[in-house]
Amino acid sequence: MFRPKQQIILLLTFIICSCTNNNTYRYAIKDSPKKLQPHLTKMVEKGIVMHSDSALKSLTTDKELERLGKSEHPIIRASAFREMLKRKSINHFEIIMGHLDDTALVFTDAGEFGIWDRTVTDDILQEAVWKTQELKDKTVEQVLTKHNYLTSAYTILKTLQPQEKYYPFIKDMATRPRRLDPDEEFELGFSDIEYALYGLAMFQKKEDVVFIKNKLLRYVGRLSDISFQLMTEFPDTAYMDVLQAYHRRRFYKFSGNRPHGFSGVVADRAAPEDFIQALVVQESDRSSKLLDTMLNRLASQTCMPDQKNIIDRVVIEIWENPCPAYEGLRKKIQSKAEEILKWQIIIPIDTIPMPVDTTESTIRW
Repeated sequence: MFRPKQQIILLLTFIICSCTNNNTYRYAIKDSPKKLQPHLTKMVEKGIVMHSDSALKSLTTDKELERLGKSEHPIIRASAFREMLKRKSINHFEIIMGHLDDTALVFTDAGEFGIWDRTVTDDILQEAVWKTQELKDKTVEQVLTKHNYLTSAYTILKTLQPQEKYYPFIKDMATRPRRLDPDEEFELGFSDIEYALYGLAMFQKKEDVVFIKNKLLRYVGRLSDISFQLMTEFPDTAYMDVLQAYHRRRFYKFSGNRPHGFSGVVADRAAPEDFIQALVVQESDRSSKLLDTMLNRLASQTCMPDQKNIIDRVVIEIWENPCPAYEGLRKKIQSKAEEILKWQIIIPIDTIPMPVDTTESTIRW
């Protein structure tokens, strides 16, 4: 929890970031058509960018929307951009590329997940659709090289192939502080930096491994599935220090709520399966010893949610990853693995030919 002083400073920071002293955003509500002014006033008072806006859809021309994209109110700008991105009569690519520097913060409606805060540009990128991969690639290049302070610059790294031209930018994104707490000056935003660490690991440069390991160790209690995917896809013996620390401090505190679902409560940032998979692929004597320790300790964790399925997952992961380091461990679990596999139902793949999908693919961020 933030102290009252911290809360005030954070609120002031949010207000300042949401205001701009830029002539680009020079239009007030009174400069809009009179028919729109009452609605725009209510929009600002509400303070949340909604999924869609019926008034903007029915009452505005393309030119009026573009003018609203230069409003002094970030809420109006973001709402206008969302409507622009729905209209075929407007060049979406020009809208995207022309507003990559709108860093004002807005609250957006996230449905059952509540409210998200984003920059106006991040909202544009998350809502946009590109006609071709080439156009999206041009946007990615501009974002990574000129606007890599955006959250979207971090999250896109999970879907990119490593390109050497981006390496210095990704290295900078991973090494610089993302945000600092205004009072205590400690680093915030590790959820963003995780993506940069993943992007850095993709290049598989030995000189980066120690840095990545130390960063993961520093935030070992906050690791998400992104960090475990990093260690799974780009294994290195150095990461055993991270895995051992996580096992000791976090693994047995699983709440029962896995990420990427909606249960009405805050989920863990990573599921036990994420950790297990990252550990097993290390295929070393250290990982073998830790897996053996886990199997012994899990048996006594009777209050741990989903205990039986977690034990079964450890057994199957070991069984399906044979290597010299796991030879002794596999002998110990052989009967258990065979028992689990015996009850697994294998459904034959349907051989009926499926029609070719000819619909145009949607290219999103």
